[in-house]
Amino acid sequence: MIDEKRLLEVYRLYKKELYIYIFKFTRSQEAAEDILQDCFENLIKYSLKYPVEDSNLRSFLYKTAHNLSLNHIKKSRRYIHETIEEDSCITGEDYVTGEVELDELNHTIYRALDQLDELSRSIFIMKKELTLPISEISSNLGISERTVRRKISKTLEYLAESLKKSGHLQFFLIFLAVLQPWIVLFNR
Repeated sequence: MIDEKRLLEVYRLYKKELYIYIFKFTRSQEAAEDILQDCFENLIKYSLKYPVEDSNLRSFLYKTAHNLSLNHIKKSRRYIHETIEEDSCITGEDYVTGEVELDELNHTIYRALDQLDELSRSIFIMKKELTLPISEISSNLGISERTVRRKISKTLEYLAESLKKSGHLQFFLIFLAVLQPWIVLFNR
């Protein structure tokens, strides 16, 4: 079991960045605070069954935060019913299909991220989810800005290749279009 002193240290170390990460998903201060507490409760429960290594703490907390945030969003999702004109080519089925494909894409991306080393995952999450500048990521992790840029570039290449291999070709093209500004920024 993780001892109380270490738990408080980990909480102080990660609470702010995890809160920001969760808030970006939920857009609710109350929900983000609740989910943050749940993350640490899950850490305690996990530590009762399995040994917890310092090298895996951060990724465990981020993965837990991600899953709890998605669960919260699914539970609290409210469907807005809009009337669709009869001559419209958009149907309710299209919305459902799009949502299923988006969930599948999200799972594919996070499965691919799980295959990366912890440093690459952390850098990617800090840049993409927390939108931290490269200089701050570099400072937080104690590595050079060049290393941060290189890791992000390699991670983007890896994710693009994973999406392409998994049969998400249409999403692969969207992924490249969305990340094009990132790629340009990191190659400077």
